[in-house]
Amino acid sequence: MGKPNDDLSWTPNPELMELWPDTSGNTINGLSETESRPPSPVFWRTDGSIAHTDVLHYFYNRDKDNERLSLARKLREEPVAMPLVDISNEKILKSADDWIRSAKQTALDLGADQVGICEYQPEWTFDDRPQPKGGWAIVLAFAHEYDNLKTAPHDDAYVEVMVQYARAAKTSKLLANWIRGQGWYADPKMGPNTEDVLMIPAAIAAGIGQLGKHGSLINKELGSNFRLSIVLTDLPVEADFPEDFGSEEFCQNCQICVNACPPDAISNSKQIVRGDEKWYVDFDKCVPYFVDNLVCGICLAVCPWSRPGIADNLVKKMARRRITS
Repeated sequence: MGKPNDDLSWTPNPELMELWPDTSGNTINGLSETESRPPSPVFWRTDGSIAHTDVLHYFYNRDKDNERLSLARKLREEPVAMPLVDISNEKILKSADDWIRSAKQTALDLGADQVGICEYQPEWTFDDRPQPKGGWAIVLAFAHEYDNLKTAPHDDAYVEVMVQYARAAKTSKLLANWIRGQGWYADPKMGPNTEDVLMIPAAIAAGIGQLGKHGSLINKELGSNFRLSIVLTDLPVEADFPEDFGSEEFCQNCQICVNACPPDAISNSKQIVRGDEKWYVDFDKCVPYFVDNLVCGICLAVCPWSRPGIADNLVKKMARRRITS
């Protein structure tokens, strides 16, 4: 299934493009808008509230008889269906430092590979959803098995993504239940159907990574080879800090993901999106390829930071460059 990574002659499937709405996904995302505003939903909504609903249904119905892919999807559905426990009437009181230590260690014990904390910002909430409760976001990162992800857009990559989404969903649900058992509010948010909040800006604020040219995060240990989930809570904690380890400067000169993207969706320059200048991937080019192949992730796999054992060397290289520049 899908095209090899070096096939840059791809053109959109006519059957899919017949379902493509007149409204551009880039317009919905706020590309070229100079004023700041909350995000609008553009994909991963199954309730019919997005312009690309027919495209999303087409995606879900493709290869629906593929037993392997169906089982992979069920892996994620199971933890999503896990119930949240009631908030305990007995509220445990600790210092912020104690809560940070215990919450982070619990998250790691439950399966997360990395954990960060930030103060949740209202502008991360989709404009058609109410503001969520909980002033803090505990952001969780979950590494892919690199050898599986680098097969994208093969079935092996699809299954790997579902495995990590399932792990992220399970851990966030269990962490939320642990916090609720301590007498505090907690609500898990898991991808890709988070419904109401953006996770990437929260992850940046929590020190999990920096935004890369490919529109995804780069982590100084995991590269772009990971998925996210978060838990919103009123647990009395304190924020971590965003990290700047040099991936920004690296991306400015690197062309690898740009050259590897079959639909040519990755730009060499930053663009203005809802008043913010940042790296942005062309939705109207990226998503048709993703839907046609049921998965992608080529840009994540080819990113030099993602290759096992490489990120630490790149961090040191970028630090030396800053000293000598």
